[in-house]
Amino acid sequence: MRLSYQLIILFVWAVWFAYWIARSGGTEKTGQRESHSSRRVHLMLSGAAFALILLPLSNVPFFGLKLLPSTKSLFVAGVAILICGLAFAVWARRRLGRYWSGTIALKEGHRLIRTGPYAIVRHPIYTGFVMGMVGTAVAQGQIRSILAVVLLVASYLRKIRIEETWLVQQFGDEYRTYQKEVGALIPCIR
Repeated sequence: MRLSYQLIILFVWAVWFAYWIARSGGTEKTGQRESHSSRRVHLMLSGAAFALILLPLSNVPFFGLKLLPSTKSLFVAGVAILICGLAFAVWARRRLGRYWSGTIALKEGHRLIRTGPYAIVRHPIYTGFVMGMVGTAVAQGQIRSILAVVLLVASYLRKIRIEETWLVQQFGDEYRTYQKEVGALIPCIR
C-alpha cells in the first residue's frame, strides 16, 4: 500500500479519535462500572487490532500479505466505509448523550435509548467501529487488516455479553423486548 494511502487512513482515524476524546466529558455519574481487569482485556484486544492497522507492518512477512488487489476504487470504497462507520458511531454517541461511557457502565438515572441508531442495532457504537475497521481492511487489503477486524469483533462480542447482562438486570422485560426486536451488532441478526 502506498504511503499516501496509509496516511489518509491514519488521518481519518486520528480525526475521529480527537473528536472522541474531546467529547468524553459531560456524562452522568457512574453507578456501576466494569472491573479494571475486564477493561484491560478489552483494551488489549482493541489495542492489538488498532496496532495492526495503524503501524507500518506492510513489509512484515505474513502481515503484509495481500488479500485484495491494490486498486484505487477498492481504496476509495474502503475509506468511504471507514468514514460511514465512524460517522455512525459518532451519531450513536451523540444520541446516547450523558449516558455514554468508555467502559462498561450504567450511569445514575440511566435510561434505555431506542431511537436513532439504537433503533437499527442495540450497540451502534460498536457497529460503527467494526464497520470502520472493515472499511480499513478493504482499503488496505492485507491480512493484518482482517486480523484486526477479527480482534475487534471478539473484543466487542465479549463486551456486549457483559453489557447485555447488566442491561437486562437494569431494565428487565423492557430490555428483553428490545433484544427480540433489534439486532445487537448487525440489523436483523439477534
